[in-house]
Amino acid sequence: MEPKNRVKEHLEGDASEEPMASRCAAACESAIQDHPMAMTFAMFGVGMGLGVLVGSALAEPMGLRKQPVAENLGRKILDSIAEYLPASVAKQLHT
Repeated sequence: MEPKNRVKEHLEGDASEEPMASRCAAACESAIQDHPMAMTFAMFGVGMGLGVLVGSALAEPMGLRKQPVAENLGRKILDSIAEYLPASVAKQLHT
């Protein structure tokens, strides 16, 4: 059996064939129907990847905002702990 040259078939296809976009849409629909969970996870991964790309492009560089966020979080944690400690110990946390 001789191997097919699919690229040549696509380029030299009949004019009576349906357009490539229709064939691609039909192939996508059949893949979704055959493997719904795999396609759901694949699209979820693509969406997450695009979200990370857009988010990182729009956000400030991590080095500039990482330290103040960590300091603020640490200060909030120490303040919440200080509420439950005696005054003499809590005073040491704020110094």
